[in-house]
Amino acid sequence: MRRQLLIALGALASVAQAQNWFYSAPPGTPLTPTSVKPYKGAALVEFVLNVTLSYGAPSCFARPIVLVNGIFEPAIVMNQGDYYRVKLINNLPSDFPSVSDGLSIHYHGLRMEGTAAWLDGVSYVDLCPIKPGMTFEYEFQIVNSPGSYFWHDHNAGFKGDGLKGPFIILPPRATPPKAGEAPLPPLQAPAVPDLWEADGDYTLLLSDWYHATTSSMFFRLNMPFDGAKVTPDTGSWNWIGNPQAILVNGQGFYGDCTLYPGLGGNTAPPPCAPPALTVPPGRSALLPWASSNNPGCTHSVFNVEEGKTYRLRLINGGILVYMTVCFEGHNVTAIAADGMPVQPVEGSCVDVNNGQRVDVLLTANQPAANYWITVASQFRTGAPAGYAMLSYAGANATVLPATPVPQPANITANALAPMYMLDKLLTPSTDPAVLLYAPKPLAPPPADQLVVVNLSQPLLPQGQLRWALNNVATTRTPPCGPLLSILKKDPKYLAKDALQAPANGAEFNGTAAGPNVGIHTGGSKRTSPIYYEGTTPAPLYPSVGLHIVELSGGKVIDVIVNNGPANGYNGDYRTPGVGVNRTAQEQHPFHLHGHHFWVLGQGLGRFDPDTSGPTLNSANPALRDTVTIPMGGWAYLRFVADNPGIWPFHCHIASHVFMGQQLYFVEDIGHLAPPPSKTPKCGNSCRSNFAPYLKSWLRSKWGTSGWELPPLY
Repeated sequence: MRRQLLIALGALASVAQAQNWFYSAPPGTPLTPTSVKPYKGAALVEFVLNVTLSYGAPSCFARPIVLVNGIFEPAIVMNQGDYYRVKLINNLPSDFPSVSDGLSIHYHGLRMEGTAAWLDGVSYVDLCPIKPGMTFEYEFQIVNSPGSYFWHDHNAGFKGDGLKGPFIILPPRATPPKAGEAPLPPLQAPAVPDLWEADGDYTLLLSDWYHATTSSMFFRLNMPFDGAKVTPDTGSWNWIGNPQAILVNGQGFYGDCTLYPGLGGNTAPPPCAPPALTVPPGRSALLPWASSNNPGCTHSVFNVEEGKTYRLRLINGGILVYMTVCFEGHNVTAIAADGMPVQPVEGSCVDVNNGQRVDVLLTANQPAANYWITVASQFRTGAPAGYAMLSYAGANATVLPATPVPQPANITANALAPMYMLDKLLTPSTDPAVLLYAPKPLAPPPADQLVVVNLSQPLLPQGQLRWALNNVATTRTPPCGPLLSILKKDPKYLAKDALQAPANGAEFNGTAAGPNVGIHTGGSKRTSPIYYEGTTPAPLYPSVGLHIVELSGGKVIDVIVNNGPANGYNGDYRTPGVGVNRTAQEQHPFHLHGHHFWVLGQGLGRFDPDTSGPTLNSANPALRDTVTIPMGGWAYLRFVADNPGIWPFHCHIASHVFMGQQLYFVEDIGHLAPPPSKTPKCGNSCRSNFAPYLKSWLRSKWGTSGWELPPLY
């Protein structure tokens, strides 16, 4: 039988042999459960995630990295319907500099419902982070459809240091477990065949990789952007720039492409010429400047047999880059996006924006040889490409393809036609494979409420650069406790404290930077003003606060996101002057927690009901959890508010959400499930994510810890 999803799950990581200087297993290796046993009519699959700091060189450049159970970017594989129980142990050293104390794990794309709404992994929203030396054990049931998801840190930027990995959901187990049975195998052949047939199954986790820790780059994002505000103690704003490498399953080489100086930007994509499949350890012709203990690095290899078909799960787990993945000599057929089936669409390249997943089928129908897999960076001119290899049985899998290296300059975005929902999911069905994804038809219902969001990049009066929605940059802390707990006790907490429109009908200027900008730590009390959609008008000038949109249970919500210029909505006080020219725009991959949404349309310019409205697709739109808001364009989304909780809606570029580009949908709190019986302890103080990170404060906090900090002198 061709449909054997389990055949290659042991090979979710690349089959290439890694140079295991710092790994207990190759990057991407699936974690092994500590036990699997019957539980509540299903299976309970238990894991230990021991998070530690190591020193490694995934791209041949040694730097601090984060491992789980000694593995870099490991995968987690579950069956639909199983219970996932995890003991999360934070063994990161307390003197490792980070923009927030502790860690939390978000399961990207998973619908966290019931008690699991408290376990979504957004620190200080649903739970407090797990501090160094602490352990937190929790569980939830896998209710999502089979598909490709991923997990990552959602507190301190450790995702960019390796704290992430694929999260793969397979169809339900063939045999429901019973009490008293012998221990279950970790995975079983599925009870219901999936919608697609494949002979093998590979996951490609794509990462943009930097040679500095994420926090060391993020500290400087809070320093003054306006040169007139810079002092020796404040330091100055510095963009994180382009990555130094693109990794596929934790493997790659920073020497594959020319790296431009400074922040890495340039007017053209870099030339690329991978010199070897595996870069040897120590000094070599490829790394003549390397120290003798350099571990070397390698590229991922995916072995295929002629005539067979493979499912490839493409996951963009990066922190910045929109990527296009191309398969030399082969067309692939996209079959799913963000875990949901789509109408098959064919091409040789596939776009995967930050946070998105696209599953494709590839048939090995070429002569036996090695073929390039190229991962090109988009919209970040000068960023490098990454390379992996498709190797046919009979070819020499230890050498690169003999054909010319595909150049990123020849690879453009929007490589596939628009995606639409698989038609089988739109009508009632008795097909067991269809019911895995659509117990009821998935055509979007009419909307009840409209939320309009306008994006900008304001400069606050004290010189700090932020990202904002409707002129509000959302600060997460303080208070130093979960917002969900506060709302469970007092569902009207946000509404009654929300800023009000001026009684005389005057324009609402806003609260500007507010008290949370300029402080390093806060306490248990909230000091941020509350901007509450429907009560608080969008401020005339950029402001900092909690941006809240409250939703009633069961309502159908339309969201229009308009992507405007950086200085829009009075976003730069240096006008007239240099601020008038700060009109740059970027594309933004927006992710909604707790839900999938229908993408009814996307376009350029600002959404206009008269001209853009007729282009919307309400018949068979794709159902996704992460969508691209085009540069200078718009996206129109729809979802059903049927999952009580607090669900962030934010740009998935890590630096953008850190700088405030998010709001919170507060949904049907009156029907929120009780919290778990045990939760992580919250401290008396916590870091403000808009902290200025004065050099004197950084020195007092970490001194000369030996870890990475921005320049302090």
